[in-house]
Amino acid sequence: MLPSGQAKESPLNYRLRTQEELDASLDQALAAAPRDTARSGAWLFVYGSLLKEPPFSPEEQRHAVLEGWERVFCLADPKMRGTPRHPGLSLGLIRGHRCAGVAYRLSARTLREDLKGVWQREMVLPFYAACWLQALTQQGPIRVLTFCTDLHGPLYEPSLSELAMLERLATCAGENGSNAAYLEQTVQQLAEVGIPDEGLAQLARRVRTVR
Repeated sequence: MLPSGQAKESPLNYRLRTQEELDASLDQALAAAPRDTARSGAWLFVYGSLLKEPPFSPEEQRHAVLEGWERVFCLADPKMRGTPRHPGLSLGLIRGHRCAGVAYRLSARTLREDLKGVWQREMVLPFYAACWLQALTQQGPIRVLTFCTDLHGPLYEPSLSELAMLERLATCAGENGSNAAYLEQTVQQLAEVGIPDEGLAQLARRVRTVR
């Protein structure tokens, strides 16, 4: 652990997205939606912080799996769970093994308004690119909207060492609290909805030893 108990300074070059950029991003995502979206609504795949108090009331929800994708702490967070000088880490979605999450079906009638709330929570920092993927559910495959890591964004950290990850998760904090609490809450929320992530649970146990 670092002597001061704080993660190494890592100044970042980034800016928050403007409201115009958020609106344009949402328009682009809706333009790429499945053809029947205007009639039947859309599925939103959630794999992290949106599991806690999602800003919408879904018409239906299902356990869902994205094959070939995985959630990873790969995004430098200079705001919610860190600072610009001591950025924490947020979860991203990158190519990998598999990712279990929850798919929420949003009503066609309130779809844009529901997604505006989601965009305000998830897209202000340049973490993600909205993407449409196929998810597997017990009731069959569905097309889902989700947030993939922006691999060309200023906050993506593809080469983060395991030690650096542990230090930052253990020591960083921002506007929404500590990075360690974010990790613990995610582990708990996934377990509560019936899709425990043993990899994240093991990571949380290791972070506790660093703290």
